[in-house]
Amino acid sequence: MQVVVVGAGFSGIGAAIRLRQEGWRDLVVLEKASQLGGTWRENAYPGCACDVPSSLYSYSFTLNPRWSRIFAGQLEIHDYLRTTADRYGVGEALR
Repeated sequence: MQVVVVGAGFSGIGAAIRLRQEGWRDLVVLEKASQLGGTWRENAYPGCACDVPSSLYSYSFTLNPRWSRIFAGQLEIHDYLRTTADRYGVGEALR
């Protein structure tokens, strides 16, 4: 491997996508859990939501203009991460 990304949370997913966009193909994303999502996978308590406006809590290259509310909930953010990772093929690099 030329590049190893540690963790498949918000930052790790974003790093893997940008690295691929820059031409890096020989990369792996290491994740200790059975699925990606980091904080938004782990924290599923009642009322869990983003504490900054959701419109700011998106990747610049994949904006989400359809957040259901100003401070999106955990499930919606986790779904955004999974959908974005799927769109960019991050799962292929996930170990």
